[in-house]
Amino acid sequence: HAMLQNVIEHIFGVIKHQFCILLLPPEYSMDIQAHIPPALCLVHNVIRVHDPNDMMDYHNVLDEHFLTDTGSLANGPPTEHACTCASLHCDQIASEMWEDYNRERIQRG
Repeated sequence: HAMLQNVIEHIFGVIKHQFCILLLPPEYSMDIQAHIPPALCLVHNVIRVHDPNDMMDYHNVLDEHFLTDTGSLANGPPTEHACTCASLHCDQIASEMWEDYNRERIQRG
């Protein structure tokens, strides 16, 4: 959980350094706000693929933990059990994020 949080924080750090819209107070409805981060990630990835020279240097956003905790490679394709476990974990994360989003939306009115 903590490693996933670090990755998500890293992604937001990179996006915030590239697109100032996330630094400003939101002036949009919650429906629009929910679409902004994924849209910015898409734009970021398109720029990286099609015009990598336009990317800013965001190495200062990287933290030591992100650079040193790279995990390990498997010795072959994942087993069906591993795929099932990963899928369940992904569903659990998505469910928790959805619940957090709805709590925040209700709290904000």
